[in-house]
Amino acid sequence: MNIFITGITRGMGAKIAEYLIDDCQVLLGTSKTEQGNEEQLNNFSSLCEKFYYMPQDLSLGTQAANNLATWAASKVEKVDCLVLNAGFYIEGDLDKFSEEDMRKNLEVNFLVNHFLVQAFLPLIKSSNKKRIIIIGSTAAYEPYPMVPSYGIAKWALRGFAINLRKEMIKHRIGVTFISPGATWTDMWEGEDLPRNRLLEPSDIAKMIKTTLQLSEQAVVEELIIRPMEGDFHE
Repeated sequence: MNIFITGITRGMGAKIAEYLIDDCQVLLGTSKTEQGNEEQLNNFSSLCEKFYYMPQDLSLGTQAANNLATWAASKVEKVDCLVLNAGFYIEGDLDKFSEEDMRKNLEVNFLVNHFLVQAFLPLIKSSNKKRIIIIGSTAAYEPYPMVPSYGIAKWALRGFAINLRKEMIKHRIGVTFISPGATWTDMWEGEDLPRNRLLEPSDIAKMIKTTLQLSEQAVVEELIIRPMEGDFHE
């Protein structure tokens, strides 16, 4: 497969790439910056003969999406699987949250995913087994007082995924919305928690790999994965 992954150099995105790389004819990816990611990028290059990377700030919205789609089209004739994984959070109560922070939150965690689907659709339609995988969060199902703006964006992203699934049926493009609970990524750096209290990034990567091994006529529409002892909300 030709697979494109956003947020490929860190955390969940890097682990997803590691688990899918054996299934890749071409692996393409992006993250905000190349600086500090050289070791990870070299690792991908050593594992996949055709690995291509383009740094891009997704807060640029449509500009970022169009830049990435144009670049990808210069490398491949089709994209079999688009994995929309990139995201971030800004702490703060909603009654004090600035307009600038809210717009950036919505742009990166929600809107740019819509623009990426639009921009990549011609490449995806050229595939025989077409898949769009959107990484959501359990924040898309209940209040998240720790990071409420992040929760709002993930609710919107889930609504997008559900409606996109219906719209893409006519193109035989499968859309999967995967919602992890608290997972060991940079978000939890510095927290004094036992390692087995949170999900491993590999848990999500394994589930994505499994969904891609299903028959062409099978689609996992939504999937929730939580830590055994539950999430952290407060």
